[in-house]
Amino acid sequence: MGIRAWLAAVAMLALGSAPPAGRAGEVPEPVGEAVRSLVGEVEPGAVRESPLPGFYEVRARGEILYVSADGRYLFHGNLYGVAEGRNFTEDARREVRVDVLDRMDEDALIVFAPSGATKHRLTVFTDVDCPYCSRFHLEVPDLNAHGVEVRYAAWPRTPPGTESHERSISVWCARDRHRAMTDAKAGRRIAQATCDHPVQEHYETGRRLGVSGTPTLFTGDGARIGGYVPWRELVDRLGQG
Repeated sequence: MGIRAWLAAVAMLALGSAPPAGRAGEVPEPVGEAVRSLVGEVEPGAVRESPLPGFYEVRARGEILYVSADGRYLFHGNLYGVAEGRNFTEDARREVRVDVLDRMDEDALIVFAPSGATKHRLTVFTDVDCPYCSRFHLEVPDLNAHGVEVRYAAWPRTPPGTESHERSISVWCARDRHRAMTDAKAGRRIAQATCDHPVQEHYETGRRLGVSGTPTLFTGDGARIGGYVPWRELVDRLGQG
């Protein structure tokens, strides 16, 4: 795929969620023209000054692009601050992820909360028939016991109309969604159900966040964790975050 086609695809997906407000200051016209010529119109605040002098940051679909102030050059990759010891690009990705996650309807998530105080929060994009998702779910009580709230969003790996996709819908439409989730992940039969469900919306949100497999976890500060991680290691990572 050419650079223009790739950037256009990124821009189309970026329109589904507005990025956080940009830094003060107007965007130079050459930068705006370059962005429009490559990806079309973007949301307000998607283009802002970058930590790299002479370049502007463009936020789209959880990814970060950089355009020179004269509009002649663009690069896509991580920008590190040597003196600061920071990955500025990953910091920006986290801000975008937090904004997208905060916009999700809490009532449309299946939340397994600690009985005591919540110390950390994980948003988990899950498939009800994914083996590693099932393994993760077995450890949710351990996470809850250590103050970690688990918020499930649907991310079926098969398309609409398939049996697995329909099982995701049935879980989200069940009278007792927590029990249905646990039964589905244990391989037990669940009653077929339909309703005005958020499954496709969750799937599209996951795509905007760059989810490509399950489970994919996001911490409260926007860090992304791909794949199954044992609960003890997760607790340690959250405590160091």
